[in-house]
Amino acid sequence: MTHMDADNPDSRKRPLETPAEEAGCTKRTNTGEEGEYFLKVLIPSYAAGSIIGKGGQTIVQLQKETGATIKLSKSKDFYPGTTERVCLIQGTVEALNGVHNFIAEKVREMPQSAQKPEPVSILQPQTTVNPDRVKQVRS
Repeated sequence: MTHMDADNPDSRKRPLETPAEEAGCTKRTNTGEEGEYFLKVLIPSYAAGSIIGKGGQTIVQLQKETGATIKLSKSKDFYPGTTERVCLIQGTVEALNGVHNFIAEKVREMPQSAQKPEPVSILQPQTTVNPDRVKQVRS
């Protein structure tokens, strides 16, 4: 090793034994299967029952119709700092839209006892938020 090699920080790094592609390694993404995505939505407690349905029939039917996988937190398991339940939806963009539209409709059908309508909240990691897109949605 020459003096110049010792000054180069890259020369001190151990070379990869096998490139990642050859080793069968793939970079993980936040999507499920090819073309599948996740959507996390907060559901007001009053709407959860109508989304689940008697004996879970409504949510099972919704999963069959859309092809999405839907998981809802337990009845007293709220998102921190709220009184809303967490709904995790996995599927294609079309499936996510279908489930979200169904949920939004159930939220709009609020009971007479509710004082004011509650918005449907979508949770999105801050690292994936596009400020221009947020402005578009709010308009």
